[in-house]
Amino acid sequence: MTELQQFVADGEERYYDAAAAEIRAAIEAEYAARLAAASRLGRWRLRREIEREVNHRLQAAVSALALY
Repeated sequence: MTELQQFVADGEERYYDAAAAEIRAAIEAEYAARLAAASRLGRWRLRREIEREVNHRLQAAVSALALY
């Protein structure tokens, strides 16, 4: 087995962290204009909405049957 084919103890966490970072960057780009124009309360609400969207997309992107 090559190094890339071996299991790692925290493989699932690494995958989640990498996927979440990519998803968060994409969503924040989508919301950038709204965040820039929002009031302080509006930014807080948008940040909460972004968090929900990140979690939603992360669950859709991560396979429950994957071997980490």
